[in-house]
Amino acid sequence: MMPLTHGIEKTKAYILIYSLLMLPVIILPYVITFSGLIYLIPAMTLTIYYNFICYDLYKHKKNKFVLKKAKKVFGYSILYLFLIFVLFLIDNLI
Repeated sequence: MMPLTHGIEKTKAYILIYSLLMLPVIILPYVITFSGLIYLIPAMTLTIYYNFICYDLYKHKKNKFVLKKAKKVFGYSILYLFLIFVLFLIDNLI
């Protein structure tokens, strides 16, 4: 919906900005001692990879979505959310 209302470039910029904002959000549970290093290290790795694929989508061809890259970001975002919750669970169990 957003590419239709705000344009492709703005949508890609928002995707990148939101992915970069995930870094402090991912660190926060560790900082407030809600989780430990068992959560933090894999979560940071997953987040950095997510930032990488979002940047790859952003830098590719102005005013054009590459459907394959957009689907990769979408698919990974679903997997990413699932894995973050699994990491919380594993960290809590150990």
